[in-house]
Amino acid sequence: MEALFWSLTHRPYVTLFMVFFLALSIIEQGRARTFWWVISSYLIALLAEWGSIHYGIPFGDYTYHYEALQNDLVILGVPFFDTISFSFLSYVSFSFGQFLLAPLERQGLDIQRASRWDQRYTLTSLLLGAFLMMVVDWIVDPIANLGDFWFLGKIYHYPEPGIHFGVTFANYCGWFIVALATLATNGWLDRWWGQKESTPFKATSLKGSGLFAPLFWFGIVGFQLGITYWIALNPPEGLDADKTLLQAVTGSYLLAPILVWTLVHLQRPAAPQR
Repeated sequence: MEALFWSLTHRPYVTLFMVFFLALSIIEQGRARTFWWVISSYLIALLAEWGSIHYGIPFGDYTYHYEALQNDLVILGVPFFDTISFSFLSYVSFSFGQFLLAPLERQGLDIQRASRWDQRYTLTSLLLGAFLMMVVDWIVDPIANLGDFWFLGKIYHYPEPGIHFGVTFANYCGWFIVALATLATNGWLDRWWGQKESTPFKATSLKGSGLFAPLFWFGIVGFQLGITYWIALNPPEGLDADKTLLQAVTGSYLLAPILVWTLVHLQRPAAPQR
């Protein structure tokens, strides 16, 4: 418990994002589905990370630095705060994908998704959600790989650095596979739980709640991109500032099309009021 408390208090960015995820998920799909999402996503991520540090599958080969994790909760050789983050990363990517695919209802600043509940887990939504989670990793892993230059710490390294600012191609493929497995599993759990409900679940309607997922998604990538710009423009000793600035600018280019897609989607004619 002491190690868990240390992780929760000394990794506040993970804890805060986790709280936002729980609030968003409970609003959109209720407590039961949120509970199953946390459990399933954690176990899938734990299995994937365990497989990677021992056999290089599915994220490729990397090694944790346990001397930098001595105060953190570590389970089966994997830091808990790292694995639990797959819960909010997978859900917010899935929910953001729902936003991009759904017609919107607008009344002033009150924006709501008008998607049908029984059409959430289509193949399109699964692929888009997995892709959006992989995009998050395009931003997150390169700056995490520079953890010794900011408050994350040098918690891991790739024995054979990849071509994308030290991150391997296998890592990104692994993230897509794990994201897809998480979303597909929760699609099955959603149908299973729906059979147990006496009445169909109805999402809580809060003013502007249609914007919660895109704001959360851009908040996560914006936080990581902001750290990249921060250390690039205020380089600690030993950091290749020019390369890190290129990393930040490249990350901005990756996010620009998704931001434009989001803004264009918001300008489309509103769906008829139901």
